[in-house]
Amino acid sequence: MNVKRFLGLALFTYLICAAMAVGFQKDTPVKPFVKVPATITLAELSPQQMLERAVELTTTTSTTSTTTQPTTTVVAVPADTHCQEWFPIAIEVGWPNDPAILEKLGRLLFKETNCLNITPLSSDPELAKRFNGHDHGIAQINEIHTKYVEQLFNMSFAEAMSDPTLNLRFAYLLYSDLEETGACGWRPWNLC
Repeated sequence: MNVKRFLGLALFTYLICAAMAVGFQKDTPVKPFVKVPATITLAELSPQQMLERAVELTTTTSTTSTTTQPTTTVVAVPADTHCQEWFPIAIEVGWPNDPAILEKLGRLLFKETNCLNITPLSSDPELAKRFNGHDHGIAQINEIHTKYVEQLFNMSFAEAMSDPTLNLRFAYLLYSDLEETGACGWRPWNLC
């Protein structure tokens, strides 16, 4: 057989096979393996879900026995920082365990109430007498927030803000909402 003819026939066969392979490949496209992320849809919360969310915000989980109190380790703050007794509760309800923030929170609590939980519902007549008529609790939450507090905690404003845990939780929500938008979180208390 002639070498030129053999090489020509081999090349022709190769080109036919390649053309057929490309043709078949176009008819049956290869599907690449791509992992599709799960779709997340957001919907309005039902009244039951809102209530459950409020319970989550107002309760803290701890693994304590009936004989011991839960402990929260507070980062070191200067010894002369005011109102340090409130820091474990503040941290439990969301305040950052950060010395600069806690020191400023201590100044706020001291400025507003001298570290006292001043409310009209106080069992201590002296604390009830100090109530100014519109600012409630340890962080002195103003009645302007009544509707929001009542929806959030599902109880009356005065009752919710008399509880130091809920009061500090709501104060943190005010602070963090402003901080997230780039504003000064201390603005409600004129500490910016």
